[in-house]
Amino acid sequence: MPYQLVRCGREISRVPQYAMMVLMDLSARPAITEDWTQIVQLNNSELRNVGPLRLDQGEWFLSHATVTVIDGPDDARTAEHPAVGLAAMIVLMVQDCGYRSPNYAWFAARFDGFAYVDRIVVRNDQAGQGLGRLLYDGAATWARQAGKPVLTAEVSVEPPNERSLEFHRRYGFGEIGRQVDPRYGQTVAMLSFPLR
Repeated sequence: MPYQLVRCGREISRVPQYAMMVLMDLSARPAITEDWTQIVQLNNSELRNVGPLRLDQGEWFLSHATVTVIDGPDDARTAEHPAVGLAAMIVLMVQDCGYRSPNYAWFAARFDGFAYVDRIVVRNDQAGQGLGRLLYDGAATWARQAGKPVLTAEVSVEPPNERSLEFHRRYGFGEIGRQVDPRYGQTVAMLSFPLR
């Protein structure tokens, strides 16, 4: 299995490159600079469920996080998404990478070692095809190989993101706390998934 070196803050991990996973002719792969515009568009199409991204943040995210994307199938063109574009994406971080997020800080205050899913977005017309599970399986594999004991994420409970809450429950995440995200005023459930 090929490996890549991933840097996050002061930490450098040798982890397997899970980017060649294939599901129904859709391959997960590491994001590249040229993907960032589509990542921002995909992310910002789901602002009711994730925080916004900007075009000028690409360099930071691509150098401090593991960003993985799944390209859309050729037959996925819709009026809402006229270009094939990206079907899904996930942003994964580890502790000490300098991310300024109150939710990331909440986990950093409670865990010595963790991997943090900052965001995952599956395009609406691609929902229900297993893309979220594929990305989470890859994230869990990456985190285990990097020696992280837990995978963390948060999901809005007020207002509720029912689809994401149910997905995380089925995947095996447990709620370990709640907080109000001061940036958006949402109450979020803080979730963890043990990796050992």
